[in-house]
Amino acid sequence: MIAEIEVDRIKAGKFCLRDLDDIVVEDIANSVKEAGLLQPVVVRPISDGYELVFGLHRLQACKQLGWKRIPAIIKETSSEEAFLMHVIENLQRNNHVNPIAEAQGYKLLISRGWTMVEIAKKIGKSCSYVSDRLRVLDKLHPRVRRKLSFPRGKTHLTISHAEHLSLIDDPQQQLKLAETIEEERTSVRNLERMVRKLRRGETLPEGCLCKKCQNYPCNKIS
Repeated sequence: MIAEIEVDRIKAGKFCLRDLDDIVVEDIANSVKEAGLLQPVVVRPISDGYELVFGLHRLQACKQLGWKRIPAIIKETSSEEAFLMHVIENLQRNNHVNPIAEAQGYKLLISRGWTMVEIAKKIGKSCSYVSDRLRVLDKLHPRVRRKLSFPRGKTHLTISHAEHLSLIDDPQQQLKLAETIEEERTSVRNLERMVRKLRRGETLPEGCLCKKCQNYPCNKIS
């Protein structure tokens, strides 16, 4: 059902997968001024109003324009289903999301009886995708994990780096490698080689993280 509802009655969702980007909000506001809001936000009814399922940047843009009411698709859905809809929408748009918030949502679903197979099927991903996210949440050093919540471009560490680091049992080794990844801008491919070596019980040689190795396979870690 689509209806116009008061923007002040819409509350943020429990899980925020993307940081609010002022530039995106400004671009949407300019577009709305020219062509109107072409795609309504999606909300679900709660006891004292509505909870936003997705459309945070559109909502903020309309608030910035001084709108008091906004077109919204009203979905009668549970908080769990709303979270998964939020994930699906961002994945389909190929939006950068906060992987820690994403994993926290999966963990909550599992605590409420969902299986990894059910979650994976719902979001159109493999079970390994879900389990990799959960492993990052549960196994990664907290200081490394916090870096994943930084705005895009503020850190060289990606979720792909983090998934490989979380395979290392020693948290201090994770931290050391994460710091070197930042300093040397280590590729995921080279990190994968290093992690494989560490898991075999071998010691990383000096210089295996050098910048030169970003462009050429390093014989020391092959």
